[in-house]
Amino acid sequence: MASRNNSGSEPTSVLGNVVAFIAVAVVTGVVAAGLLVPPAAAAGLAANASIGWFKSLPADMETGPLSRASTVVAKDGSEVAKFFAQNRDPVPLDEISPNMQKALLSIEDRDFYDHGAVDPWGIVRAIGNNLLRPSNRQGASTITQQYVNNLIIDQQVRNGEQASTIGADKGVVDKIKEMKLALSMEQEKSKDEILEGYLNIVLFGGSNYGVEAASQYFWGIHASQLSVAQAATLAGMVQSPNTYNPQVNPELSTQRRNLVLDTMVQTGSITRAEADKAANEPMNLDIHTTSSGCSAAKTAPYFCDYVENEVMQSDTYGTTPEERLATLQRGGLTITTTLDPTAQKAADTQVNQTQPKDNNPDSVSTSLISLEPGSGHIASMAQNTNYSAAEGDSNTTYNFNVDTSVGGAGGFQVGSTFKPFTLAQWINSGKGVKASIDARRVSYPADYKWKASCLPNGYKIEPGTNGNGLTFQNATEGYQKIMDVDYGIYNSINSALYAMAADLDLCEIGDLTKALGIHDGKTGDPVDTTVLSSLLGGSADISPMTMARAFSAFANDGVMCEPRAVTKVVDAQGKSYDVGNDSCKQVIKKEVAQGVNYVLEQVLVRGSGYQRSIGLPGASAAKTGTTDNSTQTWMVGYTEGLSTASWVGNYQYGSRSLNGLNIGGRSGGSGTEWVDGATYAGGQWQNYMKEIAPRYSTDAFSSPPASVLSTSK
Repeated sequence: MASRNNSGSEPTSVLGNVVAFIAVAVVTGVVAAGLLVPPAAAAGLAANASIGWFKSLPADMETGPLSRASTVVAKDGSEVAKFFAQNRDPVPLDEISPNMQKALLSIEDRDFYDHGAVDPWGIVRAIGNNLLRPSNRQGASTITQQYVNNLIIDQQVRNGEQASTIGADKGVVDKIKEMKLALSMEQEKSKDEILEGYLNIVLFGGSNYGVEAASQYFWGIHASQLSVAQAATLAGMVQSPNTYNPQVNPELSTQRRNLVLDTMVQTGSITRAEADKAANEPMNLDIHTTSSGCSAAKTAPYFCDYVENEVMQSDTYGTTPEERLATLQRGGLTITTTLDPTAQKAADTQVNQTQPKDNNPDSVSTSLISLEPGSGHIASMAQNTNYSAAEGDSNTTYNFNVDTSVGGAGGFQVGSTFKPFTLAQWINSGKGVKASIDARRVSYPADYKWKASCLPNGYKIEPGTNGNGLTFQNATEGYQKIMDVDYGIYNSINSALYAMAADLDLCEIGDLTKALGIHDGKTGDPVDTTVLSSLLGGSADISPMTMARAFSAFANDGVMCEPRAVTKVVDAQGKSYDVGNDSCKQVIKKEVAQGVNYVLEQVLVRGSGYQRSIGLPGASAAKTGTTDNSTQTWMVGYTEGLSTASWVGNYQYGSRSLNGLNIGGRSGGSGTEWVDGATYAGGQWQNYMKEIAPRYSTDAFSSPPASVLSTSK
């Protein structure tokens, strides 16, 4: 940098200064003609035998793209979050205030437009000063040389390398390299292009790189709007961004600003009157903090986290985690996502209406996620916590909606929302939903042989506790009776579920759940349906996203699409990254999905969620779920256009009952309130779907064939 004070550098000797003088004098003597004539003439110097050694140095410099922030945007283009190591927003020179251009040139390189890439008289002046005043050393770098230095450092950091001395504390050889690279640059770029590039790359304190980012940070204005005083303040920071930062050292910054104003008078950029007026102006800082990452997301921080994990786990953005992080923070990506801002706002409202994150005395957890069945696109993802690693019950970076492998909590026991999978296998095996089953039994003896073709003996024995076999109970009395299959499912009768399972192959139920992608969100393992408690959602932790995806196959005639958050990624140069296409597959038969829809429609009409209707008879379906002791509660439901999983439960206190807790300002008081899937999880599902489902397809489900509605068993 011009006029840099290096009093903190290592001591120099008179002999060292003499050697430096001779070395630089030789170089300047050799290339003097190129420095004093138009830059294009310097190209002929390479043929001069007296600088043959010079040829071994880099002849050209690939400027490459600057490090730029990446932006995550919703599907409508609105910003979700930015990721950056360097906050930078490059702008063309004609969008940078002339005041800024004049201030910078006055203090850093007043003859920039008159000399070549290197200023020979500046070198002589600096050498003389450094010989006579070694404790107050000066540099002689032109704007072009400074631009070279910044580009080299930027490229090295982007490549994951340590910045070399060519861009930092330079010795004689490094200075010579810098000079040659500057000569090369001015053969390729105009002075205006170099000045523009420099103003967009230089550091202005903190993580603010480039004049546009600095203008926005310090005053909340564009670079085109900088006044004389503001421009002088920023130009003064270039020499030492932290020392002259007006936010950190206002007095030093003011002194430096006024020095810049004096140089602007000397160069004729402004009058003395203009300088005096500017010198009397207060800084009037209006700090606009710009934070990087999901913690600063304008909306949907946990969706943002999911997208970040997707980028960081994909070889598309680099072969190592370091390369992927560099691409995300410095590659200037525009990451277009599937997020629906309207749906997200509604989801945020509902999870916090159920239990406000900032007024949550009993630490009750809530979440909601929506997918589009026809594409797998994630429309919304919300939970009632602050996205933060700071201590506090309402703070977490764990995403309640997804698996551990992608930054999630890993799921929760799903209770009776698992029952539709047994129903689906019932239909898949050729049985009708109007078949009659004996649901009077609430126990099966220890020697009862449950059919399980994948096990060595072809069956499963469930000894139960103390050898008493399988025993269970229904949530409500009066349902131990003979009933139709559909009645047993939409009323969520446990004895009906096990009566169905007794007529099925447990392993085939498992095959169907695997086809629907059901797995433990913490381990990634498929759910073992030969463990009888799994049929009531009690043996594995399953994430809301996994449940929403599985139910989406019912809504989509048996076709299930993989969840998708990112639809397009383009970098600052227009390069597109391969993000794939929607991935959809027929995982269950169409008539199976139709049969499940037929039964689950009744949940919202006369079944366990009758009070949670969304006013779309024949076009909406759902299932409630409640684990033992009301520890975790669910409502998973769908229309043709939207599949939504709603959860209210315990993240921190996994075995604690929700009964009697303070939820949404309401409490059982004496602890007598019984919470189930239809209570709070059902309420937030209902309110959300009433508002958002009509934005997507609400066509009626197609009717199942007669065989599905038969009494066949």
